[in-house]
Amino acid sequence: AALSVRGSTLTCTGGKGDQPPTLHPLVQEFLDALASGQRERFTGRCPEAILLSRHLSNVEAGRSKRASRKPLTQGEARRSLKQSKLTTRRIREAGDPQHGSYAPPCLSCAALLAHFGVRVVGEST
Repeated sequence: AALSVRGSTLTCTGGKGDQPPTLHPLVQEFLDALASGQRERFTGRCPEAILLSRHLSNVEAGRSKRASRKPLTQGEARRSLKQSKLTTRRIREAGDPQHGSYAPPCLSCAALLAHFGVRVVGEST
């Protein structure tokens, strides 16, 4: 997956380890509050959640000493993601016809991306 925010791009794959990845508190808070109908079995392990967490952690690390005394707010997070876009592609074995094809976000990530104002870029865009 690739997250592009005003000329900067972060990439990653989904978390496949035994332990779920550590997500940014704003991302974790949103996912924890999802209704059961919007939660996937693997919620929080998708590259979308990991990329948003990495971006928000980078934003927090770049804040002034004074601003960093308070946690990043939802509004600040959304502003930092203004005009951002994300795409996800399937990674398969050599010769697999699905390799490189667009992979739409799961229910949890679709809600997460909409919440933070991230535009999903797929095959038709």
